[in-house]
This record gives sequence, structure tokens and C-alpha cells, in this order.
Amino acid sequence: MFKTKSLFAFLVLALLVSLSACNLLAEAQPTQPGPEFAYTAVAQTVEAQLTQVAIATQLVAPATNTPVPALPTATATFQPTNTPLPPTATSVPPTATDIPIPCDRASFVEDVTYPDNKEVSGETTFVKTWRLRNNGSCTWNSSYALVFDRGDSMGGPASAQLTTGTVAPGQLIDVSVTLKAPNTPGTYQGYWKLRNGAGVIFGIGGDAQSPFWVKIKSINPATPTVSANVTFNFVSKGSSAEWHNATTILPWGDPGDDSPGVAVNLDSAKLEDNKTYSQLLATYPQRIDNGIIYGIYPNYAVQNGDHLRSGLGFRSDCTNGKVRFIVKYREGATETTLGEWVKSCDGGIVSIDKDLSSLSGKTLQFVLYVSTEGSFDSDKSVWINPRIER
Repeated sequence: MFKTKSLFAFLVLALLVSLSACNLLAEAQPTQPGPEFAYTAVAQTVEAQLTQVAIATQLVAPATNTPVPALPTATATFQPTNTPLPPTATSVPPTATDIPIPCDRASFVEDVTYPDNKEVSGETTFVKTWRLRNNGSCTWNSSYALVFDRGDSMGGPASAQLTTGTVAPGQLIDVSVTLKAPNTPGTYQGYWKLRNGAGVIFGIGGDAQSPFWVKIKSINPATPTVSANVTFNFVSKGSSAEWHNATTILPWGDPGDDSPGVAVNLDSAKLEDNKTYSQLLATYPQRIDNGIIYGIYPNYAVQNGDHLRSGLGFRSDCTNGKVRFIVKYREGATETTLGEWVKSCDGGIVSIDKDLSSLSGKTLQFVLYVSTEGSFDSDKSVWINPRIER
């Protein structure tokens, strides 16, 4: 069958060649493609399809166990260079940074005298003392001052020297100011701060801007009436008292050696406020650290309306003296404190007035007691006209 078709195709092809040769002799005329063209196209198509089949057969040929040679692997060769590697970011742990302590700042420790709402008789002079700590980084010296900030000044100064020495960071200082209770009854409060040598004002608290204060209740002054009279005079009865220091009984009067302590009356003397007073009872503690002196007076029968009154101060030549005045009374073997006041050599006088009406009907022994606060330093303490009035 295949041979018959091939023969037929050959004959057709030969016929076409013959006809073409004849036509070459004639004038060339455009012709339409004949059957031979179709057969030629068919033959070409068949050949192309057979070729595609052969290629496809090779592509889908079954796999064999013949190993396929490995393709050569391209190896990249790098030449060393001197180019530095980029820096590697290294995590650095944070370090604690010390917060600098401000130069001038203070902290309040306690009220040494006249705590808040203490009652003070109108027109009475008193000394307010605060205990402060220097918690800044600068040392306070004589150029620093206590200054009034606002509120009720109560006759206090606009400013006063803070210290005549130095107060290093961390140290304590007792700061005092002399005030006077207003005559009108009521609550009064004054605010105070500190000032450095450059005029910068500072206070207490975390921001060193808060003030510290004094707050009292002024009450009606106990004004003696015309008929009031002295029922017990501690100056004139001083020689009848029994005087002691911590270990020894002391003689009355001014001995040649003052070091054990002195108890004597003074007719007239100038005190720290530069005023001259009479009716003075001088009680100088023993000249040692925390030295004391005290006098036990004869029995006294207290009656209704009795008041114990006195002034407290230092001789005019005091320097940095500081003592604690205490009034006690003994009832049998029991000793009770009636009142106590810390006094510094600051130029002021403290007045005391203790109403004894609650003790009416009792027979008591009063004890006047003075102790040095710390080391002895010209602690020439004086009671100004100590007495009981009715």
C-alpha cells in the first residue's frame, strides 16, 4: 500500500515537471497554485509531524540505570581584600548615674521648743527652736541666715544669723528665734526659711523650697491684780534650799571654785538682752558635759489661784551657752515635772507662768533644776525673779 502511494506521488511529480518545462518556453503568466502545491504542502506537513513525534519520543523515553554524568560545578573564587568589615553593634548595659546632691537644702528633725498649738500667754516673749539637718552638699557658715518667709511674724526679726561656726553636710543644728505672742487670743503661725551667703533662699523638703514654721495659741495673759502678792520668793529662800550637782551637795553662795556648780542670788546684773535686772537667782551647772545643778526648796502649801512665774536667761557674757530649765515638785517620795524649757544664748528672755490651781490643798517641795545641753560653754543660767504669786 505504501509503495502504491509512493509510485502515484512520483508519477504526479514527474507530470508536473514536464508541464513546467513546457511552460518555460511560453510567456510567464501568473497562475493559481495547483494540486501539486497541495501535495507538496501535505508532504512537508507530514515530515514536520514525524520529526515532532521523534523528538517527543526521545523526551518521554523510559528512565534507565545509566548514570548521567554530573555537570561541572562552578566554583567562585574570591580574592582577599583589605576592606574592613562593618562594625558590629554591641549592646552596652546601662550604667547607674549618681544624682548630684544640691548645694543648699535642709530637713526638719523636730521642734525643740514650742511644738504646734502650744499655748502662750499674750504679750509673752518666747524663744522658738527648731532642730534641722544640713542634707545638702555645702557647709553652712556664718554667712547663712534664718529668714522670715510669710505668715505671722510675732515680732520676730526679718533675718538672723544662722550660726557663728560651721554646719557640715549631715550635721544637725538648733535654730532659734525670739518671738512675742500677740495680745489678741487666737492661733498664729509664721513660716521661716534659710538663706545662703549669696542671698539664695532655700527651705526643707524634696525640692528644698518648703518652709518650716512656728504655730502657737495666744491666750489671755495672766495679769496680776492689784491685790496679787508674792507668797513664795525663790531668791530670798535660796539659802534655805538644798543644792546639789550630780554627786555632791553644794554650798549656797559664790564659792572660790565655780567648777562644781554655783547657786547664788544677784541683786543686779546685765543679761543677754543687754538689760539690767534685779531679783536674780544664778544657777550655773557643774562644768562638765551634761552637768547639772538643782535646789530642793522647803515645803509650800499650794492654794487656789497660785501661779509660779519667772524669767529665764543668761548673763551678758554668754557665748554659745545652752541649758534646760526644769521646774519639778515633790510630794512625799514622788517627783513630778511641772515644766521644762530649753534656752540658748540668743539674746532673748523666756517668760514662764505655771498655774498651780490643780495642786491646791497639797503641801509640796518645789525643785529648780538646770542641766547643760551637751558640753559646758559659759552656761551662766539665771532665773529672773522666780516666785509664786496669788
